[in-house]
Amino acid sequence: MLLNESQQRRLLANARYADRLLSDIEGILSAAESKSPFHKYRPDLSLHQARLTRSYLGRFRDHLTRVLETLQVAPDVIQFSSLHSIRVTLTFVRISVEEMAPQYLRGYGELSADAETQLHGMCSELEGLVDVLERNLLLGEAGDLQSRLERLERTSGEAELLRALDRITGEHELAEFRGVLVNLVEKMETHQFEIAVFGRVSSGKSSLLNHILGSDVLPVGVNPITAVPTRLLFGEASKLVVTFTDRKVREYSIDEIAQFASEEQNPGNRLGIVRLVAYLPSARLKNGLVLVDTPGLGALATAGAQETISYLPQSDLGIVLLSSMNPINDEDLQTIAALARAGTPAMVLLSKADLLSQPDQEKAARYAERAIQENLGLAVRVHPVSTASSHHALLEGWFEDQLAPVYRRYRELAERSVRRKLGATREAVIAALRAKLGRSTGAATTGQNGLEEAERALRAAAAEIEGARRFCLDASDDVRLLGRIAMARAVDAVIKAWNADGLRMGVEIVQGEAESVALEAGRQIGARLQGVAQKLDAALAATNEVLGQHPDGSEPSLGTAIREMPRFEATLPAVTITAPWFRKVRPLAANWARSKLSAADLALEAAFTNYSRGLQVWSREVIATLQRDFDARADGCRAQLRRLAGRGQLDEKERAQVEANLCLLEQWDARESASAVMQEGSRP
Repeated sequence: MLLNESQQRRLLANARYADRLLSDIEGILSAAESKSPFHKYRPDLSLHQARLTRSYLGRFRDHLTRVLETLQVAPDVIQFSSLHSIRVTLTFVRISVEEMAPQYLRGYGELSADAETQLHGMCSELEGLVDVLERNLLLGEAGDLQSRLERLERTSGEAELLRALDRITGEHELAEFRGVLVNLVEKMETHQFEIAVFGRVSSGKSSLLNHILGSDVLPVGVNPITAVPTRLLFGEASKLVVTFTDRKVREYSIDEIAQFASEEQNPGNRLGIVRLVAYLPSARLKNGLVLVDTPGLGALATAGAQETISYLPQSDLGIVLLSSMNPINDEDLQTIAALARAGTPAMVLLSKADLLSQPDQEKAARYAERAIQENLGLAVRVHPVSTASSHHALLEGWFEDQLAPVYRRYRELAERSVRRKLGATREAVIAALRAKLGRSTGAATTGQNGLEEAERALRAAAAEIEGARRFCLDASDDVRLLGRIAMARAVDAVIKAWNADGLRMGVEIVQGEAESVALEAGRQIGARLQGVAQKLDAALAATNEVLGQHPDGSEPSLGTAIREMPRFEATLPAVTITAPWFRKVRPLAANWARSKLSAADLALEAAFTNYSRGLQVWSREVIATLQRDFDARADGCRAQLRRLAGRGQLDEKERAQVEANLCLLEQWDARESASAVMQEGSRP
């Protein structure tokens, strides 16, 4: 060793300090060239001076490294994860954005209503941008669209256009299109059609799926057997992939599925499984079909039933199994209704049809159809099926005649949807490039003031989300105290219902009044959210009008995020009240009724507390969805407004590059048509 340990430490300390100073110089160069509105340094270096400085910084570091190697001193530099460091820094960015909100400025003086609106809107917009950046960072290698598109090129004619759009948006800093492109690639990669099977305990779900797959992979039994939803996907080799609550993912043999999927071996999901996927080499799964075995509904599988209820909106098609030995009941009807509310088509099967004669099969199916029509107003056909070998034709006939056409139709619609969205994205990127060149025609008549006004209107709409968040959280918190109002109304209702015959009143009156009070509170929250969604939709439509953009109408209204609200549920003790002789003396009658109903006070308070929590969770989820969907659509509008405000400000090299890419995209349709004609002509 040429240097002892103390000398090495001293030398390395100075070398690190010198390198940090070089990094400061690089930061000065970058800051001078940045687009930051808060310039610390004047950009008074010429292009030649900046290039020369960077060159000598590189030479300095190279020379320092060689000398350290000669002296046999290893840098031994601790390297932090860049991704982790950026994400930690973004957390502090979030805090800074939060502290720009109006409540942190009121101590410095009064704020006008317009200033508060703009500040709330700005915070919402900035938080949305941080969210998008974080989601893209978390994609990891999946964010490399070029490599994913290379794999798709053999199977999809749209892959080449997507590759061009990914390259062009990257070259010209059109980051607002990133999420759209990622979503399109994912749709092209998967083409999955998810069919979830629902039904009561022992209705035959697992047996049905085993028969469709041609394999006894799922455990079958008379007890509740599925603890968590089990997804069945195609795989070249059979395997089971289990994700636990601690985020650990492990692989197992497919033969071990019972220890995770059965209620007997995993009661109440005590193993903490959040995702269970079985990969099988089944021909029926090969083209993207995904089957899901859900926990049975019913009292014997209460824990699993909650998993099933939460899974309803995730499926593309729901199959509801009714047992031929038990008539359709409220749980079956509620499952079909929940699928309808989630916008998920439903098929209804009458399982174990081999236990009935042909005429009885028809009678049972028609009975179930009438029950669904009368109770839900839905016209749904019920198909008898059986996994018994003697009735094999029933199941195969249903699969080929009913299920397979739906799946093929879905594939066609999915491919059309991808093509339509891809075409709309190409047009939007063309508009963005034209705006960079100062050639935007859609907003040609809109002056600078009009563009700024449109941007302010979007910001004001974003502020509505924050206002709705505060309202919903306050309103749902107030719900905890509504038990007193419900009880007061119940007392009034009891007094009104009493008559001269001394009618005996029960706790049903309290239940009814409580449900009425809860419904009113829920409607207020729902109405506020619907109103905000309408304002957001209107702001987006007005901005698109200013920009001269005309969306294809495939995007649903933001109001679709506001789905079924939590239900108020109260279990009250049985109470019976006999009308007293002084029932017409209102103060005395009220005290008498209140004292008799007091046994329901605690239960009523607990019910409204639970309802309050449910409304808070639900409203947070809805608002987060509204925020995400609005930001996804508004981000492109904001970027285009900014480009139009500074149109034409490009140097020669960038202008030429934009011109070339614009020409490529504008001529894409003609190019694709010519290619199709050539391919058609080359066929024998």
